[in-house]
Amino acid sequence: MSGFRKRLGAAVGRGFLWVSILGLGAPAKAEEDIALDVITVTTTRTEDSVIETLAGASVVPRETIDRFQPNDIGDVLIGIPGVATQEDGNDPGSSINIRGLQDFGRVNVMIEGARQNFQRSGHGANGVFYLEPELVKQVDIVRGPVSTIYGSGAIGGVVNFSLIDGADFLAPDQTMAASQKVRFDTNASGTLTSTTAAARVGQGFDALANVVWRRDDSYDDGSGNVVPNTGEQVVAGLLKANYRPAEGHLVSGLFLRQENDYDTGIGTALRETDTNDTTASATWTYASPDNPLIDLSASGYFTSTKTDQTRLTGAAAGTQRDFEIQTFGTDIYNTSRFSTGPVDHVVTLGFDAFDDTVETNDPVGTGDEFTPSGDRRVIGGFIQNQVALTPWLDVIGALRFDHYELKGGGADSDGSRVSPKITVGITPLKGLQFYGTYAEGYRAPAITEVFNSGVHDPSFPFVFLPNPDLRPETARNIEFGANISANGLVRDDDAARLKVTYFHNRLTDFIEGNITGFNPRTCFRFGVGCGVFQYRNVASARIEGVELEGSYTIGPFFATAAYSHIRGDDKNTGEPLQSIRPHTFSTTLGVNLLDDKLTLGGRVTLVDAQDRVPTGSEDLISRHYELVDLFASYKHNEAVSLGVTLNNILDQDYTKYRNVNPSEGFSASFSATVKFGV
Repeated sequence: MSGFRKRLGAAVGRGFLWVSILGLGAPAKAEEDIALDVITVTTTRTEDSVIETLAGASVVPRETIDRFQPNDIGDVLIGIPGVATQEDGNDPGSSINIRGLQDFGRVNVMIEGARQNFQRSGHGANGVFYLEPELVKQVDIVRGPVSTIYGSGAIGGVVNFSLIDGADFLAPDQTMAASQKVRFDTNASGTLTSTTAAARVGQGFDALANVVWRRDDSYDDGSGNVVPNTGEQVVAGLLKANYRPAEGHLVSGLFLRQENDYDTGIGTALRETDTNDTTASATWTYASPDNPLIDLSASGYFTSTKTDQTRLTGAAAGTQRDFEIQTFGTDIYNTSRFSTGPVDHVVTLGFDAFDDTVETNDPVGTGDEFTPSGDRRVIGGFIQNQVALTPWLDVIGALRFDHYELKGGGADSDGSRVSPKITVGITPLKGLQFYGTYAEGYRAPAITEVFNSGVHDPSFPFVFLPNPDLRPETARNIEFGANISANGLVRDDDAARLKVTYFHNRLTDFIEGNITGFNPRTCFRFGVGCGVFQYRNVASARIEGVELEGSYTIGPFFATAAYSHIRGDDKNTGEPLQSIRPHTFSTTLGVNLLDDKLTLGGRVTLVDAQDRVPTGSEDLISRHYELVDLFASYKHNEAVSLGVTLNNILDQDYTKYRNVNPSEGFSASFSATVKFGV
């Protein structure tokens, strides 16, 4: 830990020195787009800037995504405190970890409000999703079980991906526009093309279509070794339309289809894999121009993720298996604004539900045993009241009811609960907010956790046992934070933003899967090894930590920084929790030149070693690493733009904690975009 502090101090010192040197004599220019000033609705479903949100919230805007030219969602989320991702180099899916919680829906991942619930158990993450970063317009993140209004299970947090649309793509005076982007990556010989077209009819209708094609070979790690089976081919298509039939009304539709082709596994377990992901949604919103009691949203969605695999090696070569989940969901809520005397209220009342159907087929293997078929139905309702008692005192109170039903493996399970939330915010001075929150969350067991049953592969035999008595997880989170916003600290054109958060999340009946020892009943019954794998409730777990996120702009210069320190323990045994990520610091420094046509900058990410792992999991211990990335973009005019990103310029050889494969070594990315419209 002391080594991490030294590296952290050196990085911060170099950053301030860089900004100070570049700032001398620099032309003054106000920076308009500060990430912490971006509007978000994810925390309360009402618009607020991130810096004024009374929660651990963050936003990744499109500008940042374009700047770093990410290859996957893990790259998109670098620099967000308390957030990490787990990837398997030979599977392009991503699993998001927030404050040490991930898998089985502990983080509610959505694409424009549509839940992504796919899960296939194995040696990697238990719950991944597939999304091409080129399609993402903005990412909204809420950390902790404080977003009562976004459905069941989110005891870790909520991540919602908004996709590009015609209203943003078209200039105000354009009725049609199109663009073509090409990109080349030196490592893995990666190639990407992105074709976009959009049209507007009057002021009432706009639509956008996009097709992305990406192909990568297997990449080299920091030591120059090829990491086998890390290549892929991606084809993604997006259709999105908005229709405004009358004042206050908006009807939106979305269809997203993505196909990932890749090989996964090693040795005799190598498989050709095709994953097809579909998201379709329709939303109607009506904000009455005359009645503040009516601000209504109603949506329905369908998501489907199916993975088809063909064995390429070993005695079972040519055999096939598939995993599929289909989710139907709905989300309806209304926000009313009114006053009772001097007190202002914003009351949101809503209902949501989703239904998961999991189907697994593995005629000759064990895939259908550790990812069993089944059905899950979850319904919930909530009420939230945001009260402005005085200009300096705000209170948010909320209640959520959840009910779930599981069916599979000849058994069933159900449960329900009411979860409260209370937040108090104090603004003693303009630009300074303090808040405290107590919030509870509730996660129903997943189909796999309850119903997995059978015998593991004979190469390492043990028995999967179901647990129909598995209890839901309950989170009780206490959080304190401060939001600081100031302008004109050094010069008239500077701006500083800072969010600081401390949280203490106590988890009851936390669910973990482990291989236990000798069990005579299973030995005699199955005639195999005596080990037993079963998901069980841990009596109590505790996760606590500190997060900081800040930004500073002065003239044409900008800087951001993020830090997270998280610790988690099983209170029953005193053992560390396996899912806790190492301490991380990230900072970005940059400058806008030539009337904002040219942007130059870099990012430093420091990740500490993680040696706090449970007994028996010492193979997970990871070492510290430092990443340095550089970026440059040039926008000649509205029609032509160029981008260069140099990733991992130190060519670090490293493996992210809990990842299977080492990460990519040095890579240079070059992109060019041509856009035209009328």
